[in-house]
Amino acid sequence: MVATGLGCGTLPHALPMKRRTTLLALTSLSLLAVAPFLSAQTRPPVADAGTAGAQTTQPEQEITIQNLEQRLLPIALPAFAGDSDVNAVLTNDLRISALFRVVDPSNYPPNPGAPMAIDANAWARVGATSVVRATVSGSGESTRVELRVWEPGRPAAPVLERTFGPASPRGCAHRVANALIEHYTGRAGIFGTRILFARRTGRSRKDVFLVDMDGANLSMVSSGRRLNMLPSWGPGGIYYAMQTREGFFHLVRNARPTPSTIVEVDGMVAGSSFAGNRLAVSINREGNPEIYVGGSDGTNLRRVTNNSAADVSPVFSPNGSSIAFVSDRDGSPQIYVMNADGGGQRRVSVGGDYNQTPAWSPDGSTLAYASRQGGSFDIMTVSVSGGRPRRLTEGQGSNTDPTYSPDGRLIAFNSSRGGIWIMNKDGLAQTQILAGGGESLRWESR
Repeated sequence: MVATGLGCGTLPHALPMKRRTTLLALTSLSLLAVAPFLSAQTRPPVADAGTAGAQTTQPEQEITIQNLEQRLLPIALPAFAGDSDVNAVLTNDLRISALFRVVDPSNYPPNPGAPMAIDANAWARVGATSVVRATVSGSGESTRVELRVWEPGRPAAPVLERTFGPASPRGCAHRVANALIEHYTGRAGIFGTRILFARRTGRSRKDVFLVDMDGANLSMVSSGRRLNMLPSWGPGGIYYAMQTREGFFHLVRNARPTPSTIVEVDGMVAGSSFAGNRLAVSINREGNPEIYVGGSDGTNLRRVTNNSAADVSPVFSPNGSSIAFVSDRDGSPQIYVMNADGGGQRRVSVGGDYNQTPAWSPDGSTLAYASRQGGSFDIMTVSVSGGRPRRLTEGQGSNTDPTYSPDGRLIAFNSSRGGIWIMNKDGLAQTQILAGGGESLRWESR
C-alpha cells in the first residue's frame, strides 16, 4: 500500500501526474526553504552564536569527567591455540565495549601456561584480573572456539567455560565478547549488531549504508542514484527517503531490484520511525513539514502536529507510547516529546541555538541529541522527565547524529574528527570505528 497526498486528516489520493510535473519547480523551492529544518538529519551549516532564535541564557550543564582506566577490568588475551583472527577481533571488541582494559601483551609473562590453563602468580604480577584462554579449530563458517576464563585470584577452576560455533571467526569472537560482558555485568553484549546511516557519495548524491558496530563489513544499501537519506529500521528491513526523478522524496522499503514505495507525496519525507505496526513520518509540502502517524505500510496516515513551524525527525519511544521530534516553533530547532497520538506536546531540550536528531535510550528514560553551542555541535543527553542536559562531548570537533546501542551502554555518533565514533553513555572511551563520516545513524535492535 502507498500513502499519497497531504490532507489534514487521512491522506487523499495522489495528485494527477500533470500537476505533479508542474509542481516540480515549486517543490524544488520548497526543499530549499525547508533545508535548515531537514538538516536536523542532514547536517546544517554552523552559524555564529547569537543567531536569530538563539537563547540568550544557557542553563548549567553537567559534564562527566572521570578516570576511566580505574573503572575498567584488566583482562589478558594471550594468543589462542590454532587461531589467526579470533583473538584480534575479540581484543577490538573488548576495547570498544568500554568495560575492559586489555593488558599490554608486552607485559605478559614469558611462559603464560598451558594452552587452556594459567600460572596464577605470573598473571597476578602483571595486573590481570581476568585471563582468557582459548583453542580455535576449524575454519571459515565452521570455526569453533573452546573458551576458558580464569581469574588469578581464584585459580582453582575457570570462572567461565564455554564452546562457541560453528560460525565465522568474527562471529565466534563476537559471541565470546558478548559472553564475557554477560559474565561480568549480568547482561549480554551487543556485538554482531549493525548501524545504519547515510553519507554523501558524489555530487548531488547520498546513499544509505550498513556497517557492523565494530566498523567491519561496510555495505551500500541504496541504489547509488540521486539522494537517498534519513534511514530507519522497520518491519521487514530498512526504510529511507529516496529522491525521485521529479525531485520529490518518497519513503521506500529497501528491496531488490527495486525499492518498494511506502509513502508517496508531492513533496518530501523528512524522517520516519516505526513501532510495531505503526509508522511516524514527517512530510513536507510547500515548506511546512508536519508529523503523521499511521500503519507501517503507509496507510491511514493522520497528522498529529499542526502549526506553521517545521516538525521533523520523529522517533518512537521504545514502548511506542511517545514520539520525540524536532521543531522550530520556539524560534530555533529544539527537541520535543509528545504522546503517539499528538497530545501532550512539550519541549525537553534547553540551551543551544540548534538542537537536532533525538535518539531514545532503550529504557525510554533519556534522549540523546546534538546541540549547537558556541559554533559547533556536541552530543547531549537529557531526562525525558526534565532536568539539566548532560554534555558528553566538548572541545572534540563537531559531533552529531547520536544513536544508542540496544543495551543502552554505548552511543554511536558522527564526528568532524573523521567518521563514526562510539563512546559509553557517559561520553568516555571515545573510539573511531569507521572513517568517512555518516549521518542519521540508527542502531539495529537485537
